[in-house]
Amino acid sequence: MSPAKLFSNMNMRIDIKSSLLGLTLGILVMVAVGASSGSGSIGRYQIAGTANHGLVLDTVTGQVWSAFFLPNEGKTDPDYFQPKLGEKK
Repeated sequence: MSPAKLFSNMNMRIDIKSSLLGLTLGILVMVAVGASSGSGSIGRYQIAGTANHGLVLDTVTGQVWSAFFLPNEGKTDPDYFQPKLGEKK
């Protein structure tokens, strides 16, 4: 059987209602997944530093705590070692 004859026997009609229904359902699923994923606090605090200096950054508020770990030198924020928001003592 030739490819042209096979192609002519196929029903190539597209149902517009089914296509629109599928597209609508796909969009609704994407919106529902996006709405259900809350921001949470995972990754809220970022920690960086060197051998002698430490930083803690709260990515929500922008507050930064810093500490120098040299003996008898450097400046440390008074609340650097205090629990951060949402942490238990």
